[in-house]
Amino acid sequence: MWKRVVMFLALVALVVPAVACGEPAETIKIGVLLDTSGDLGSMGTRIMQGAELAAAEINAAGGVLGKNVELVEEDGQTDPQKGFDRVKKMVEVDGVQVIAGPMITGASLLAIPYVKTHQVPLISPSATGVPLSSIDGTEWFFRTCLRDDVQGQVLADIIVDKGYTRFAAIVLDNTYGKGLEEAIMDRLEAVNWTGEQVASIHYAGATKDYRTELQQIKDADPDVIFCCSYCDDGILIFKQASQLGLDDIAWLGCDGNYGSGLFADSTSAAFMEKALVAGTRTVGSGSVYDSFAPAYNEAYGEDPEVYCDTMYDAVWAAAKAIAAAGTYDGEAIRVALTELEFDGATGPINFSEIGDRSSGTWEIWDVVKDANTTSGYKDHTVEIVTWSAEE
Repeated sequence: MWKRVVMFLALVALVVPAVACGEPAETIKIGVLLDTSGDLGSMGTRIMQGAELAAAEINAAGGVLGKNVELVEEDGQTDPQKGFDRVKKMVEVDGVQVIAGPMITGASLLAIPYVKTHQVPLISPSATGVPLSSIDGTEWFFRTCLRDDVQGQVLADIIVDKGYTRFAAIVLDNTYGKGLEEAIMDRLEAVNWTGEQVASIHYAGATKDYRTELQQIKDADPDVIFCCSYCDDGILIFKQASQLGLDDIAWLGCDGNYGSGLFADSTSAAFMEKALVAGTRTVGSGSVYDSFAPAYNEAYGEDPEVYCDTMYDAVWAAAKAIAAAGTYDGEAIRVALTELEFDGATGPINFSEIGDRSSGTWEIWDVVKDANTTSGYKDHTVEIVTWSAEE
């Protein structure tokens, strides 16, 4: 325990700029916008630790342009408008020239036209929505995660491989949820799947009772149900699905409902262990990840979860782009990002002409019992799937 505390304090000392003679030291600011409260709060808090670990390592190695990196951390509260407001604050008040974030697609959609005007690039670790690659200003948007259309392909292939023929979906009524459902159906159509979609439910994240929607799905008699949720709403959906006897049907999950936060409720955890046959997420791989994962555990006393590694890569990408640009200027940083190539915790990092990853790795996961965890459950790797834009 004391070892972890000492390590954490050492990290904080590296991340927080030194103070001399009452005046703050000059630093290189990297904005970090994550959702550390709201439905994604549990996930966002852990992802923030990935950013802090990267900054600590960068500063231990001498910083950037001879200065320490300072993270300007903001909470988007899992709300697109509030996330956008935090972007504006970082640009107009804090003067940041690059931001690692936003965390969600909705906030990114609002922020991209704004950062184009103010010439501040964004590097998202987890905004997976496909429309982000085509809206006005997309040349100012980069991401270290993979897109939903690729994730949808992996999920669709699971449906085909397991022989499911009656597909139902209950997804967030936003770009993320509807986009991932659409990507699954597009892939199923492309491979001439002979089944049918028997139910499609789009729900508001603030809903606190999903029993009506879940009963509609039950009445449709599916043999597989896809759920695209965040953490808090996912817990409630899985609890109420269990109460309605939907745990005898196969379920599919995704990156949004990966992580130990879903196990905070024992009914939700038990449901996922019994019913969820597969989920998907971007995952780290390679020698850098093999160093990152134990360093994260040493610092925070737990293993990294979904998007901790992509956020680590996003902060490193920002730092490397600033160094390559040779100046702390948004336009110069953006140009450097387009030419950037390095090995990250999630594999080789280089961006396409529209700021997307050119390759990456997916994990297919399920949930198993584990007496060594606080909840008694953990996410478990079923299979690793590599992807390249050239395939």
